[in-house]
Amino acid sequence: MQATRNRHRNRFANAHIIIIVWLCAFALLWQKLNAQTTREDYIRLMQTPRHYTVLRTTTPIQVDGKDNEPDWQLAPWTEDFSDITTGAAVEEPRRARCKMLWNKESLYVYAEFREQDIWASLTKQDERVFQDNAFEIFINPDGSAFNYFEFQINALAAVWDLFMPRPYRNGGRALSSWDIHGLQKAVRIGGTLNNAADKDSCWSVELAIPFAALDIKDNTISAGTIWRMNFSRVQWQLDVDDGIYKRQTNKFTSKLLPERYSVWSPQGIVNLHYPERWGYVLFADSLPGKGFLSPEKEKLILTLWKYYYLQQQYQQSHEKYAVHIYQLDKLIDGLPDIKASDATIKLLGNEKQFWIEGNLPGLKKPVILDSQGELHIADQ
Repeated sequence: MQATRNRHRNRFANAHIIIIVWLCAFALLWQKLNAQTTREDYIRLMQTPRHYTVLRTTTPIQVDGKDNEPDWQLAPWTEDFSDITTGAAVEEPRRARCKMLWNKESLYVYAEFREQDIWASLTKQDERVFQDNAFEIFINPDGSAFNYFEFQINALAAVWDLFMPRPYRNGGRALSSWDIHGLQKAVRIGGTLNNAADKDSCWSVELAIPFAALDIKDNTISAGTIWRMNFSRVQWQLDVDDGIYKRQTNKFTSKLLPERYSVWSPQGIVNLHYPERWGYVLFADSLPGKGFLSPEKEKLILTLWKYYYLQQQYQQSHEKYAVHIYQLDKLIDGLPDIKASDATIKLLGNEKQFWIEGNLPGLKKPVILDSQGELHIADQ
């Protein structure tokens, strides 16, 4: 009798294990299927990033949270921040924008955010400031999509600054031990911080970021230098509990409602660690009369990234990389071709690694994107 019971227990346990294994396998399959990038995703990822010209300042800037110096009045504003994925306009009460200046020592950033409920809670250096309403800056001086900097600040002027050797998607890890030495910062509140009894108007941030802190040597920033940058505003939906702000939760699961991101240059995806989607920033003495980058070269670079994304999708489905470019072209039907008609694209590699090479007439060397996600652009 006991042996019979044991057999039944074993059968039940085995069946239970089989069900768990099957559910795990189904969950992984479901995750894979839902991770597939759609045609609409690709179209958003292929939009040309924004451009901004940083004007040189020749007079002192007092970092006090105000933009009342004459040179600040001359500095152009960025476009208003928009939805991180679609680029759709954000409603007027949540308007955000920024502007920049530079001299031989520092990059100056001024940002303003309309806000009816100004809230912040974190005060320590290198806390996860994005868990408050916050302003984020991303800086990539060499445009390679590797070795970039991230900076976050809230309305209490708490800062998280970090260095990324490579994006998270390529195995990167944030290095919070890096600091912006010599940073000057100021926050100005248009209202009352953390007071739920009134309505506020706005808050602003002013920064002076020394080039030396970004490992930029003396005199290497000059008119004509181009960086990749993006700016983000993080906002949480808030409730008030006994006069205290708190982040809203789902009433059924008690989980926090997701934060909302608006950005200067739309990412096309809810992920700011796609450096290739950041805007182009030109250091200059005056505003250029026309765009400062070759549209054809921008299209070429976007095309390389398109094939990089398609390789990730192919590898996810086949557990190996495509070795012929036509294998990738078949993945998404009807995807618009954005490259110039006289551009050439080559896919080189094997099932474990690859590089994508693009060329245009007039380029001294091809632009190359490798399987690690690093972009190689020779000086022209």
